[in-house]
Amino acid sequence: RRELPDGGARPNAAPFKQLVVSALRELHGEVGAALPVDVLTYEEKTLSAILRVISSGLVKLWSALTLLGFYQNRRCAFRVLQTSPFLLALSGNSRELVLD
Repeated sequence: RRELPDGGARPNAAPFKQLVVSALRELHGEVGAALPVDVLTYEEKTLSAILRVISSGLVKLWSALTLLGFYQNRRCAFRVLQTSPFLLALSGNSRELVLD
């Protein structure tokens, strides 16, 4: 999830993908920018996304997003809320499951 503390511009899915690629390029160079990252879902209202990356690229993606501090000359921060090797696991939180 991306956070904009000063209420800056909210990108839609295409600029969001470019932001991810530029964060990878900034920290890891062209090798990082070539990492295959897919934006599976993106919610412009909440600035939340589900990204898919190969397991060997997780650390590069996570570090690039965590260390990115600015978007369009405004402060921003990424928060990794959850990771999983299975997409189904991202659909809900088992700790919030109510059993009858």
